[in-house]
Amino acid sequence: MIDPQQRTSTEAGRTPVPAWSSRVCCFTPGTIVATPAGERPVEDLKAGDAIVTRDHGIQKIRWHGRKDVSSALVAKAPQLQPVRIGAGALGNGLPERDMVVSPNHRMLLVGRQADPCLQDDEVLVAARHLVSASKGIGRLRAGGVSYIHFMCDKHEIVRADGVWTESFQPSDEAIKGLGSAQRTEIFEIFPNLRTSTGRAAYVAARKSPRASEVAVLH
Repeated sequence: MIDPQQRTSTEAGRTPVPAWSSRVCCFTPGTIVATPAGERPVEDLKAGDAIVTRDHGIQKIRWHGRKDVSSALVAKAPQLQPVRIGAGALGNGLPERDMVVSPNHRMLLVGRQADPCLQDDEVLVAARHLVSASKGIGRLRAGGVSYIHFMCDKHEIVRADGVWTESFQPSDEAIKGLGSAQRTEIFEIFPNLRTSTGRAAYVAARKSPRASEVAVLH
């Protein structure tokens, strides 16, 4: 029996994925996530599993989803191409290995990496905004791709491939980027997210600079 308070799901590649699904922030298979029991591949995690967060210690995954995107669809919608962040590209040897994420997946930049214009020591920056700003970060011209995301009670900063990054945040744009089945699952777990007001209350763990500000980050 599926616990209605937590869910793991998969949407097959044969399901049409509209171009605006690139709004969703996702990992890809092979990304290694820190958990209390050690590091685990993101594709092996499931709802109910515990992970390590930067702000709130050990937290449980409430929802885990996956979307398999065909090579044909990626060819038609290049905005779905993932971003490869090379090992060490973010400084201090991070990430610890090559990391592949969706274009809108955000990475935590800390200290001198962060945007002084925002007057914050830590900011979340979308991978696509780092493509022209960092050596070793670029679009990956691959065939099909699987995008995996997981969600907690709050938007969390989680550790993956040795670097801090984000869990899924159900913003208006991100919710639109999900398939209808996955939206339904999330709304069953978090009924308040059915409304824009409820989604606005699920606040981001950190601020994010505008694209025009990213040039000063590196």
